[in-house]
Amino acid sequence: MQWDEIQANWEAFTPAILDHWPDAEEDSVLALDGNRDAFAVYLSDITGESPRETLTQIEEWRMGHIPTDVAIDPKRDNANIAQSDRHLGPGEETSDRDDLFGDDNEAEPPVGRT
Repeated sequence: MQWDEIQANWEAFTPAILDHWPDAEEDSVLALDGNRDAFAVYLSDITGESPRETLTQIEEWRMGHIPTDVAIDPKRDNANIAQSDRHLGPGEETSDRDDLFGDDNEAEPPVGRT
């Protein structure tokens, strides 16, 4: 995930940050407002590691799990749909089995009629 997405969804990422760095305090993390350099300095203060080491940890963490709140955000719908075919086998398409979701060739009966 790109850092600008993390910064834009900082509040949604805060629980994941607290899980990964249990010594971090929620109010302090929220106050950083997604600033990567300030986050690295904050982590180095609480862990005793150098800011360079914490930047490396942040980069490794950044490549991990995306919080559900961020993944299902309606703004990401087009990206999620575009990536939906990455798990299909060769020769398959995302719309191959539309027949499983209803008959597209039959008109819906008018409301109140059967």
